[in-house]
Amino acid sequence: MDHIKNFTASVQPFGQKISERFGTLNQQARERLGHADDLTELPEEYKQLEQRVDAMKHVHQTMMRTIKTYENEAYDYPHHLQESVTHGAQSLSHTLSSWAAQATKHTSLPQVHATSAPPSYSRTLSHAISRSATESAIELGKGPQQVPASMGGEMVATPESKLAELLQRFAVAEDVVGSARLKQDRTIVDHFILVWNSFGNQINLAVKARQQVRDARLHLDGWRGHLKSAEQSNTATAKLDQYRNEVEQAEDKLVSATEEAISLMKTVLDNPEPIKALVSLVQAQLEYHREAANTLETVEMQMKEIASKVEDDFRSSRE
Repeated sequence: MDHIKNFTASVQPFGQKISERFGTLNQQARERLGHADDLTELPEEYKQLEQRVDAMKHVHQTMMRTIKTYENEAYDYPHHLQESVTHGAQSLSHTLSSWAAQATKHTSLPQVHATSAPPSYSRTLSHAISRSATESAIELGKGPQQVPASMGGEMVATPESKLAELLQRFAVAEDVVGSARLKQDRTIVDHFILVWNSFGNQINLAVKARQQVRDARLHLDGWRGHLKSAEQSNTATAKLDQYRNEVEQAEDKLVSATEEAISLMKTVLDNPEPIKALVSLVQAQLEYHREAANTLETVEMQMKEIASKVEDDFRSSRE
């Protein structure tokens, strides 16, 4: 007998939930068909918060749809390169890293040659351009670096060697720009995307709480409809008391659900983290573009000097 009683006690809450859900769906259907009246009006504060949270939800979805691009390293990496890059690209990357290390020490550039391959390579457009320039510099470095001058027997640098030098400097600069972009992307992922993902979870909690309010309101109006019908049909007092008790419980449930939803919606709207994260995103972009600009300005000055010298030599040779 105790076993049967325990089983019955465990089944009752489940049956009650099914009954409540059925009543909610029935009330919802009646409202859609226009067969329900005297619907419970929710507080004006609640309705205004709903509108504001809906707008915030739209903002969250719109921003994340584009900003999540920063999670993909290869978002500006040419598709045909993704298909054609081979083990040789890793070798080029390592050669390039050797050049860059030397450049930071302000020493003479090393003899151009390929070195052992690292385990991976970066997939950004700047890195791809850098590898192209590196491969080109290596190819030009295979030829003679100096040839006899047309007059006087002096040895002069070949145009190819000058171009190789420019390509080498350009390759190092593009590698720095690519690395700065990857740094920007990591910062945006850590300080914007992760923060806004958490913010999205807050919005979802508020939306679920609003669904609870909606269900509670439907449940209440369903019982009010039963009570009204019972009162009009002279139902027995005991049955009326039961309906009134159900209405009171439903009212308490709606009040509780509404207060919870209001609290969660205010938490969404008052949260300063999305704003701070947006500032961090702009700062990351600014740092990237600033470093890229400084790097390219420096290499441009270096390259202009060499280009001017090459042009002067060309004109002199034609005189």
